[in-house]
Amino acid sequence: MINALERLTAELERSVALETLVCAAWERGEVRSEPSAIAAAGLCSLSLEHGRAVRMLLVEVPPSATALLRSQFEALVRAVWARHAAKESELARLLAPLTPESQQAAKKLPGVPDMLAALETLGPRGAAALLGRARARLWDGLNSYVHGGIHPFQRGESGYPAQLLSDLLKNTNAMTMLTVIMLAEITGDAEFVAVMNALHHEFADVLPELEPFPA
Repeated sequence: MINALERLTAELERSVALETLVCAAWERGEVRSEPSAIAAAGLCSLSLEHGRAVRMLLVEVPPSATALLRSQFEALVRAVWARHAAKESELARLLAPLTPESQQAAKKLPGVPDMLAALETLGPRGAAALLGRARARLWDGLNSYVHGGIHPFQRGESGYPAQLLSDLLKNTNAMTMLTVIMLAEITGDAEFVAVMNALHHEFADVLPELEPFPA
């Protein structure tokens, strides 16, 4: 009988295989030239990198892996916002070369609650609700890890159950999958929606039940 650690190891191997296929899709895609597409592509790439780090750290350094899940989520939300709801002036702040002045200007960019509010009216149907539900489920716990709160302290004392790590892995995989929807958005190639559906079917064992918002 497979024990919990062996099952988690197998899930990690499957998750890396999924990540490899998603990253290959990103390498094939040709991003549109408009600022919203360029910004969304950069943010999705950042989200994918955070997801890769979560998988690398999950078993050896679980508190750091958990903290990075918030960064992965925020980068994904900002990508959707940049594509659908950001003003031209906000995109200009985001895309400006890094200087002390642009760093200061970027502080005026909206946080997650404001981005979700903007997506309520300007985003794809269901996007704000989907991302909002993810935030509601994860936010308090993730904030605790980012800020050194009770969650990582108590887990440091009692340990990390394999099921908890498995659930974390599935959440990071779900965010990785949702970047493929954005790839369809910023390339104009509807084939990537079919790619996501195929991957969702093939890797259902390492994904939660996804609710991808319509393109």
